[in-house]
Amino acid sequence: MSLVGTLAPWRGGQYSNVAADATRGVTYLGSWDEQGVAVIDTRNPAHPVLTDHLSTHIHDGDHRSVAEPDATDGDNSTAHLNETSDSADLDLVGRYLAVSHQDLTFTDPPIGFEGISLYDTSADPFHPTLLRRIEVPGGVHTVQLDPDVENGRPYAYANSAGNWKMTIVNILTGEILSQYSSSEGIGCSPDPSFCVGFNYAHEGFIQRHPRSGRVLDYISYWDSGLRIVDVTDPAAPVEVGYYDYNVFTNGYRAAHYAAPTPSGDWVYLEDELGFFRVGGVHILDTRHCDGTAPCRPVVVGGWDLPGRDMQTASLHKFRSGNFNGSPVPILNRSFIYDAHNLDLKGENTLLVANYGMGIRLIDTSDKTAPKEVAFFLPNSNMDESCKMDCGRVGRQTWGSYFGADGLIYASDLSLGLFIVDPDGNGAAARGAAAFAASGQPAASGDAAGGQAALRLRVARAAGGYEISFASAAGAMARAAVYDVSGRRVASLGGGRDAGNGRVASDGIRSFHWNGRSEAGAPLARGVYFVRAESGGGDIATAKIIHLGE
Repeated sequence: MSLVGTLAPWRGGQYSNVAADATRGVTYLGSWDEQGVAVIDTRNPAHPVLTDHLSTHIHDGDHRSVAEPDATDGDNSTAHLNETSDSADLDLVGRYLAVSHQDLTFTDPPIGFEGISLYDTSADPFHPTLLRRIEVPGGVHTVQLDPDVENGRPYAYANSAGNWKMTIVNILTGEILSQYSSSEGIGCSPDPSFCVGFNYAHEGFIQRHPRSGRVLDYISYWDSGLRIVDVTDPAAPVEVGYYDYNVFTNGYRAAHYAAPTPSGDWVYLEDELGFFRVGGVHILDTRHCDGTAPCRPVVVGGWDLPGRDMQTASLHKFRSGNFNGSPVPILNRSFIYDAHNLDLKGENTLLVANYGMGIRLIDTSDKTAPKEVAFFLPNSNMDESCKMDCGRVGRQTWGSYFGADGLIYASDLSLGLFIVDPDGNGAAARGAAAFAASGQPAASGDAAGGQAALRLRVARAAGGYEISFASAAGAMARAAVYDVSGRRVASLGGGRDAGNGRVASDGIRSFHWNGRSEAGAPLARGVYFVRAESGGGDIATAKIIHLGE
């Protein structure tokens, strides 16, 4: 992997999750502190630009029908400047952007807003329009929009460490429709006098099961493990499957993120331990879990960083927060090797944000023995990052996700936004939106004879890869794909008409490769090279990390 572009939206940020729409070239980056949501123009991924800032200093008048008094002075006005929340999570589906909020005033009752902010990005994605705020008592740590939010299911699923439940809301009306609690109970387990576990809904993943058609929420319920909940009827969620965590039996705790494969046959379940032991990813067999009958997933494999069996922590100092004056410990060397948020490509490719160890790409073709195939360590923006007056310092990769342009969009708690090319072509991979807008090829290939006579770009596209380079109109052109031994495995055509490709009026020549051999057989995962030749013998090559079908 290699870096394409990066941005720390402001100095001393404590960032959270990221949501990117590579088609429109816009990315939204949340905050673990009170500094709000950054709206970033990523149409040119090599040069992200901040375009807007969605504040989380939310006043009563912005979300309550009746003003409530400020806890400090009894003021019933709407100008409560100290009311502030975080934006730890966000989700983007279609036109809608949902942002989660937890109170950051640390008062009881809370002053800061607890709930969800909903934005419409359709008119201007670089300056979203606030539609409404929906209060969820107890706060919302993570939020997911229904995949069919624009097609008859206008629902959001809010997970809370404050009320310990998953809450379903109607985003069009603001109505709370229902709440779900783990069948094992919530809060301290077994009871507050002997609290060896803490059960709360941390994160969900919503997917319509391809066989049964049931809409399932795969909830990582912290020390209660994985809970599979049928939310087809949002007013009556039903638990239909579970994999229990128990520190005394299987030793598992702190289920943080669960992601099912598109088939629903497998679930990747990740732990966030923080201290001492290292949190990794469990692979669960869920082939019998389609929502039509109760099921018990089975662990068949797992992945964590090899040779990283322990992580320690030191209490660095106590600081007064830069927004509320609350003493907060600064912890060093904790949460270094833990896996964090996950993303998938197909059935056999897993992307792991791994806190201090960056972005990890895992081949899970063998579910019993997954293998890491590539990684990237974010290191930029150190000068802008928080050094002392913050809860976390240094690299802490929060989330990493595949974009529609084939790039990876990642967030780091201290360092901001990172856009990464999984194929290792670096800043040459500019993304589909920028490439189309400029009409210029973006990558310099390694030309034969040490000359970069062609500018070659390889990008993931629907059904394979798009291979593009500049060529004089009407000139001869051809391209082919080779394996690491130098054997040609696929010819992409040749001639003045570019074979299976097309020639734009500006001379940009494009070929499509479907990831198969000339005989039409799917090729194995691994490293391949594309070689393009144009005109009077100008040649360029580029590497492809093929992830299979």
